[in-house]
Amino acid sequence: MTNPLFRLIPYEEVSRAVETSGRKYEVAGKSASGRNVYHVKMGKGKVRLLIVAGIHGTEPAPVNASLVLLDLLKERYPLGYNFEGLKNVEVHLIPLANPDGFQLNYELFKKKGFEPHWSHVWEEARRNANGVDLNRDWMRLSQPETRAIHRVINEVDPHLVLDLHEFYAKGGCPPKWADETEGFLSTLTDTPYNWVNEAIRLVSEKVAKEIARSLPWKPKMRHFMAEAHEFPIVPNNVLGSHVPFEGSAKVLVESWGTALGNYLLPDRVSIHLNAILTAIEFMEENPEKFIEMKNEWKKEEKKVGREYREFHIAGRELEKAKEVLSLHGIEFEERRDEIIVKMPQRRSRMAILLLDREHWYNEELRKRRKGPHTLDKFFDVEIKAVR
Repeated sequence: MTNPLFRLIPYEEVSRAVETSGRKYEVAGKSASGRNVYHVKMGKGKVRLLIVAGIHGTEPAPVNASLVLLDLLKERYPLGYNFEGLKNVEVHLIPLANPDGFQLNYELFKKKGFEPHWSHVWEEARRNANGVDLNRDWMRLSQPETRAIHRVINEVDPHLVLDLHEFYAKGGCPPKWADETEGFLSTLTDTPYNWVNEAIRLVSEKVAKEIARSLPWKPKMRHFMAEAHEFPIVPNNVLGSHVPFEGSAKVLVESWGTALGNYLLPDRVSIHLNAILTAIEFMEENPEKFIEMKNEWKKEEKKVGREYREFHIAGRELEKAKEVLSLHGIEFEERRDEIIVKMPQRRSRMAILLLDREHWYNEELRKRRKGPHTLDKFFDVEIKAVR
């Protein structure tokens, strides 16, 4: 394939690049239309980085960056970064989380001659083939793409997740260009969220600050939903606010680029490459910080879970509830016509968020009309908390 730095590419080129890269990969699952969702593994180390690109089909730069990364990490010192190969870090890459939306975005741009324009945001291409925004499905896990990726999360148990996106400039992007609105911005969000483990919050913040220093475009910190308050209550159904509750530090990286097509694509791709390489460099130099963070999280999960003895779940759609619990890595027992979730759990916070509608965090989401995202909201089941 020709260099993905400079142009939009179809799904077939993503598939071919992964399968001919010489990297170890698996098909984690299929999209709603049957396209492969790939999981690539690079290196062997004691700390694990998961990179997720292309959740929204209209945000191509992170996907292109992922393909460049496949070759870049074969170099001795990639782009001059201070690590010689992968020694302490095991890199896991989802290069394209939403193949169907990505392909549709390509086809729609091709019809327009790849012209950048403010109207080329194409909401239908942002979503998957079922019309679902995959970045609003991380609690219910109703879509094949999110289910496949969450199985990877369970398997990998990452210390850090990089959630890569592009955003749409205020006031409209082309023909109103970035220097007429916000400027050529990149944005970063770590985990300043309420009820997130403090060790996870601090490590996420440190990685975000390291990335900010590396980016060629001016970064705006804690963008979008996290910028209003120091410790906001945020809906936990998006990937970036979901994984910190499951034991991973996280940084959301966005480049200005939705509706731009090929315009400034090398610059946009470089945002994501610099972010990835900076994160790897920091993890290579400080693996103990991530190991300590994970251990602190595990200890706190036990304390959090002691508030409950167990949850009892019964109802007509018990099988569906069991499937989602399994996808979230929640352990349970089956007894006659109900299931029992004993506490504490390895993922106690996530169990509480899924099962206790009256928990204070879920109550705050309800007040804000942003939740809660509990099993009894999704399915015909009843949940009883036993304290």
